[in-house]
Amino acid sequence: MRSRTTTVEVTLPARYAYLDLTEELVRAVKDAGVTEGAAIAYCPHTTCALLVNEWEDGALEDFRERLRALVPDDAYYAHDDLGRRTQNLDEVEERRNGHAHVKAMLLSASSQAIPVSGGEPMLGRWQRLFLLELDDPKERRVVFHVFGE
Repeated sequence: MRSRTTTVEVTLPARYAYLDLTEELVRAVKDAGVTEGAAIAYCPHTTCALLVNEWEDGALEDFRERLRALVPDDAYYAHDDLGRRTQNLDEVEERRNGHAHVKAMLLSASSQAIPVSGGEPMLGRWQRLFLLELDDPKERRVVFHVFGE
């Protein structure tokens, strides 16, 4: 069995921006030399999400707007209330990003598993792998772990 892990670092331009990572996924599979197996895409951050869906401007806009309506940025979040919060505090800069944590938990999308066959990720006709930034922009890491024969 072959196995290879690669990491890419990216920074999206704005909150609710999308970044298509499909080519990075394809490259990770090729570099691993796996023809039959699986690829795991994982993002070790709590305020963004990895999604597999159609990359179409209207669909991406619709999803962004539904997220904003479901979990408004300007609502009260206990996570942002430093008068009551006592855990996981950044002493240098504590950001108001409770909305991003809630969105990420609802999406439950810190990773995606994609089968590999014929040396290619088995994505559907219109499917793409992309990262959605739910917080203010900052450097993010995406890990690809490819394994198989």
